[in-house]
Amino acid sequence: MIPGNSSRIMKWNHEKSGKRWRREERGAAAVEYAVVCSLLILFVLGILEFSFIFYQRHYIANAAREGMRVGIRADNFNCFNGKPAIGCTEKLDRRKAMVKAVYDYLDSLYKPLDILPPNVEMAPGKSLRLTITVNNFFPSLLSGFIPGLADQATLTYSTTGRYENPDEYDLEEPKHP
Repeated sequence: MIPGNSSRIMKWNHEKSGKRWRREERGAAAVEYAVVCSLLILFVLGILEFSFIFYQRHYIANAAREGMRVGIRADNFNCFNGKPAIGCTEKLDRRKAMVKAVYDYLDSLYKPLDILPPNVEMAPGKSLRLTITVNNFFPSLLSGFIPGLADQATLTYSTTGRYENPDEYDLEEPKHP
């Protein structure tokens, strides 16, 4: 310390190169720790949030594949969404079987209110398209720390598949020789 100076800001430092003044570094480690620790916590929370969203997307992708697998099997159904009405029962309706397969798959992770009704449609070219949308059940961890970061409210996955039997649901008139 400098004689007569009661402040502890400057400290007398003797080095081999000569005398010089330097600032006291007490408390610098605590500040560095606070900065690094807060950045590390944000990084870990980001990894956790990404992992939860990735897990949910993977889960609904598998549910869509399972529903599509049920829907494209050959000769198991005789109608789609109640049409044609002749002989169409709940068990033989392709759309209802696909929706039931999706709900059964998602049942272990989601509540029924979190699953929006799956969209099943006949796509052009003798194929089916299935779209699943679910509510994100895990709130964002980082939206409170980073302003402007939006919470992803819903997750959507869509898949398309062709019928196993190409003659199913042939909408064209048969050609006579």
